[in-house]
This record gives sequence, C-alpha cells and structure tokens, in this order.
Amino acid sequence: MTDDIERAQEIEQRDRDMALRLQLERIAASFAPREDGAEAMCIDCDEAIEPERLKVLARKTSRCAQCARDHEHRMRGYR
Repeated sequence: MTDDIERAQEIEQRDRDMALRLQLERIAASFAPREDGAEAMCIDCDEAIEPERLKVLARKTSRCAQCARDHEHRMRGYR
C-alpha cells in the first residue's frame, strides 16, 4: 500500500512541476519582444491584450486589463 501512495505522490509532484513549467514558459513568452503589429496574448484567458494597454505599459504586460484587475484582487484577498 505504501508503494501505491508513493507512486501517487510522485505522479502528483510530476504534474505540479509540469504545470509550473508550462506557466513559466507562457509568462516568458508574453514578455518576449514582439513586432509592433503582433498580438500579445493574456496568460490567464488567452485573449489578445488590448493594444492601448500594451502601448501604455511599453509592451511589458502579460495580462489583459480584466485579468490584471482580477489578479490584483486575488493577491489582495478581495472577492
């Protein structure tokens, strides 16, 4: 039985590591240099980030306006 538990824990850890790696890759890709006309995609909703937002933030954002607000609220503990 302990072998089954250890195996399950190994699988769970592998899945967490993979999810973290994929999220970090998405974040890195969102900050990669782009051509001015290229769309930047939000790392949370996979929608295009607003061109005005990209311009104001010098293309250094990884979230659209709505997802950025939602993220900020989560980080501050709001509902």
